[in-house]
Amino acid sequence: MLIACENIDRLQCLEIQGRGLPRGVKWRLYEAARATSDKPLVMAAAEMLDRPPCHIGIVSGAAVPDHMPNGENDGPFGTVVLAEALTKIGHRVTIYTDPPAAEPFRVLLERRSVDVPVDELTLNDKNQQKDIAGSLDVAIAIERLGGNINGITYGATGISRDSFRCNVDHLFAEMSKAAKPTLSIGDGGNEIGFGRIHDVLVETMPDLNKSDITPCGGGIVSAVSTDVLVVSTSSNLGAYGVCAALAVKRNDASLCHTPEEEIALEHVGVGLGLTDGGTGERIAAVDGIPVQDNAAVVTLMQALVARALEGEIERGF
Repeated sequence: MLIACENIDRLQCLEIQGRGLPRGVKWRLYEAARATSDKPLVMAAAEMLDRPPCHIGIVSGAAVPDHMPNGENDGPFGTVVLAEALTKIGHRVTIYTDPPAAEPFRVLLERRSVDVPVDELTLNDKNQQKDIAGSLDVAIAIERLGGNINGITYGATGISRDSFRCNVDHLFAEMSKAAKPTLSIGDGGNEIGFGRIHDVLVETMPDLNKSDITPCGGGIVSAVSTDVLVVSTSSNLGAYGVCAALAVKRNDASLCHTPEEEIALEHVGVGLGLTDGGTGERIAAVDGIPVQDNAAVVTLMQALVARALEGEIERGF
């Protein structure tokens, strides 16, 4: 499992994102996160999730009025695929998102016949977040912004999202306070979980942090930590990588995402009004990565799982 998960980690961090996003960043984010873990990141995530049946919450969704009114497509696809895998192994899953982003999640789940509710978050309702944390055994954030050192969430361009998107820092703080496991999957440094390597990123990647253009001066890097942080080229690919690691751990290849389903998801997402965050367009691409390239990465994930599960053979020569 160790070797397969090391390869999955590296595969999902390939620098294949579109021109609208910076290059030379993912691997540095990955190395910083990997330095905090004694095992591959997807392996640590799989070990957290491979537990007796429990209630797991996934927070995702990134809508921006006028630009991405129904949400970004990075997050929803990975959330639905991971939610399905978790239900297959017996967990009860609830997805939490903002009202404008909720309907695409519901349609994607219904299309896959996955019985998972989508609960809507109330803007900055800390009592709601405390109640949610109290109901969960494990919390996962997928492509979900976390507050910086001043508690403010920022997009990659240094524009705050706090006025229209629920800041769920309190939910994860409540989980940590109760010593409940938390997992985050992100790709830019401004998502929940990157608090785990906040100081390293601020010191070594000041251009990423953009403290000079954020009005509060705190930069975009999240200060919210989680027990496990999975870094990937897109958060969707990170979620697929966690599913692949679960497949290896449980000796069940059916938990893997498939290239055929990735192609279908991205085209269905266009119809649902989900936006590619790399181009700002409603196209079959995620973070500027064309659908066929994403499907190719998923194919290679399947291959890594297949090799891990088939075991070794004697060559005979």
